[in-house]
Amino acid sequence: MLAVIKRQWFVVLVAVLLFATVIYYVYDQNKDNLPSKSVGGKDVVFSVADTDVTTDEFYTELYNQYGVQAVYLFFERAIIDASIETTEVITTKAEVEADNVKASFQSYYGAEYESYIVEALKSLGYSKIEDLTTYFEYVYKRQALMNGYIDTNMDTIYPGFAEVSKPRIVSHVLITMADPDNPTADETSRFEAAKAAYAGGLSFEEMVSQYSEDTSNNTNKGLLGYVDAKTSFVPEFLSAALALNEGETSDWVKTQYGYHLITVKSTQLDALKEYQEFYDAILANDTTLELNIIWDKAQELNVDFMGNEELKAELLKYMGIEE
Repeated sequence: MLAVIKRQWFVVLVAVLLFATVIYYVYDQNKDNLPSKSVGGKDVVFSVADTDVTTDEFYTELYNQYGVQAVYLFFERAIIDASIETTEVITTKAEVEADNVKASFQSYYGAEYESYIVEALKSLGYSKIEDLTTYFEYVYKRQALMNGYIDTNMDTIYPGFAEVSKPRIVSHVLITMADPDNPTADETSRFEAAKAAYAGGLSFEEMVSQYSEDTSNNTNKGLLGYVDAKTSFVPEFLSAALALNEGETSDWVKTQYGYHLITVKSTQLDALKEYQEFYDAILANDTTLELNIIWDKAQELNVDFMGNEELKAELLKYMGIEE
């Protein structure tokens, strides 16, 4: 299961950097001619929930350097900030993620690690090391917005996803082997003992505690967590896991790691919703969903482009949305 840092930070960063090198629009050549209202002598690009975003913030810091991808990220951030409160829980989780990133960068880059983090943050519209926590607050708030929309619309979103993806919660028992096709005498002995115990009526939970050699999962009854048709497991394991109904346990399944017993703990929606991977999988299954959620929320907040129809058109084109 992927942590937030793996799911969000590097994915978003790489996307921004790639788009920044290839996607530039001529919009900035004409932006000074756009009709807009003025606040404090500065033109306002758009307004979200009565909060104005000015051209100084918008174009100078983002658009001129990184193109429409960065424009969209800034727009999205404004929508999310107006929609989701920054709670103490969110801030605490963000601080933990920020500390993890700092430790990882320091381990890799040494004394200069902060400069690398700041460079990455600049590509995301931030400017200093302290903004790392702010970035992760945004990640968790974005997550909350997406999850909330999916929960509200689960009746229409889930059936099609479930049919294609077969989501489930999976546990396993593993008897490890360096080469399952040519097991050693010791490996064969351990496997035969496990098979005999299971055939003799030992429960799955007892098999985990007494025989399973996947030490990373044994303390949690062999739980692997959320699995669906796109989970990155070896084919033999994934095929066996997807073939089971709730409460069923497989025969012994051979993979490159050894032999597994696999059981499906649940396919119930309430159980699936306990896992962030479930929501991530729904979003990944429909590449248009995240952008449509942002636009749906923008309309709910009565986003006002202040007459900047060119900007609105560029954003909608980038988001793949037709009004």
